[in-house]
Amino acid sequence: MPESRYDPHRGEWTLIAPERRARPHPAHYAKATPAEADPACPFCPGNERMTPPEVAALRDEGEENAPGWRARCVANKYPAVGSGETEREGEGVFTTLKGGGRHEVLIDSPHHTKALADLGEAHAADVLGLLQERARALAEAPGVRFVFAFKNHGAMGGASILHSHFQILGLPFATGGFEKMLEREAAFYQERKSALLDHMLAAERAQEERIVEAGNEGAVVFCPRASRFPFLVRIAPWPTECSFAGSAPGAVAAVGTALARCLTRYKALLGDPPVNVSFLAAGAPEEHRWHIELFPRLTPLAGLETGLGAHINEVAPERAADELRSTDAGEYAVSSSACFHRGPSHE
Repeated sequence: MPESRYDPHRGEWTLIAPERRARPHPAHYAKATPAEADPACPFCPGNERMTPPEVAALRDEGEENAPGWRARCVANKYPAVGSGETEREGEGVFTTLKGGGRHEVLIDSPHHTKALADLGEAHAADVLGLLQERARALAEAPGVRFVFAFKNHGAMGGASILHSHFQILGLPFATGGFEKMLEREAAFYQERKSALLDHMLAAERAQEERIVEAGNEGAVVFCPRASRFPFLVRIAPWPTECSFAGSAPGAVAAVGTALARCLTRYKALLGDPPVNVSFLAAGAPEEHRWHIELFPRLTPLAGLETGLGAHINEVAPERAADELRSTDAGEYAVSSSACFHRGPSHE
């Protein structure tokens, strides 16, 4: 029986409709990780001249802007925001902000045909540590109030370059669902004198149904009860912490290794799907508890999502958590869940 579930973090309802998973659908996504090398890829070792100069790197050998790196961070050649101090122009419906931003790319794999899921937990922990370093730097840039990190893995995940990478975006404002989340966290904290995520995790850990990893290794992994997308996962350090930029190295490493395991489970369970990963990396108010959210792009955004802002999730989060728990993070044998490929409609 379909049901509606409320997400206290986003202040939105999700339609949980597992019966719709049985609908026939043609496969609509190719494997997200490239199968062949691309000599023209600007993110590959040897092509460092094709990107802006690196601002930071994890390097085993070699010099700056040369091969020998394990991860590399550069300015985004096509930034989504302007840099410098924020300037406000116009008013009312014509209000415009210029400047107040920074945009960087963190290339998290030196291999064109290997993504973060393929490089092991230690590598993912190091990458998240480098991302923290850059988040701190961007937070100090003129006009930047918030730093948001995200990964678009695969063409259907929104990646224009298929070589594995993160993007780090400094913004002068909070916007959309992100702004709503911060407002709801602040209201909950003022009323309860505790963080909303702490409250949610206490309930989830007590019930256990949607817990993938319980926090024994320094990170808790769960599928939220009102997940908007199938197999959506949130990862938080355990115990929770307010700020990613201010977290201790051990907490960042624990979340990085948990992220690697989740990505590996996705690859094993669903056949290397496109994936989106995102989190607030700097600028967190005291009410916030940092966490990473990720989900495979198994369903397209259709009229209900784009028009109404509502979502239909065809995999109950309890089922998703059970399947993820049961998947060996060290194997890529595709299970029967790979038939969950989606067509273009919600009809």
